[in-house]
Amino acid sequence: MLVLALSDAHIPDRAVDLPSKFKKLMSIPDKISQVAVLGNSSNSAQFLKFVTDITSNVHVVRGEFDNASIPVVQPARVPIFKSGATDKIERPTRVELPLNTVFTQGDFKIGCCSGYTVVPKNDPLSLLALARQLDVDILLWGGTYNVEAYTLEGKFFINPGSCTGAYNTDYPVFSDILGNTQKDEKEKENTEEQLNKGQLESKKELLVSDLDLNGSNVPSFCLLDIQGPTCTLYIYLFVDGDVKVDKVVFEKQQ
Repeated sequence: MLVLALSDAHIPDRAVDLPSKFKKLMSIPDKISQVAVLGNSSNSAQFLKFVTDITSNVHVVRGEFDNASIPVVQPARVPIFKSGATDKIERPTRVELPLNTVFTQGDFKIGCCSGYTVVPKNDPLSLLALARQLDVDILLWGGTYNVEAYTLEGKFFINPGSCTGAYNTDYPVFSDILGNTQKDEKEKENTEEQLNKGQLESKKELLVSDLDLNGSNVPSFCLLDIQGPTCTLYIYLFVDGDVKVDKVVFEKQQ
């Protein structure tokens, strides 16, 4: 069975819906046993219903732009409880969203959080400290809108990116897009002299894509196939209308 990791949908604020090819892949029956929603995805009842239609085992954590609680999408799947005051059987109508949560799949303990609670943001050592605090083998986190996967000190860290390609208000960071554009004064003077002498036809144009300029990201999500002590991570990217897949294998240390 598979674990589906989604993050930063931002429906309907910054995106209309998931790519249709993504929805088709996620809707294969009896394949996905658990879903982790890693923040900024709770403002659309339609999106939450789509997720709960995949499986009833859904783990949602609060993102930077989420409310503290969300309405129950499918009340029939929420356990009933007795009210202490009236002894009346009731079903809760809202669910509180935790900042972190932990669940188990096979031999792995998996932790979930949204990246805005990590300081410094997206810092590997801070994420490692959180993974140790939660005592997990795999840490799923969101909030950066870009897919990442790496190992550190025997733990696996996975960021599925934005499942809709929603834009990030922290992006673009032009130093990242343009690279190190700082030149020393001597190098600048040499370039200007060459231009004046006609030795260079024109200044080199730096091409930055529309995605970089408007802050949008490539839609992505992750599937974790866990078999015993082995986690095979499948990274799905929606690029130019096509779905591209990459694979990473992680072995749990015994």
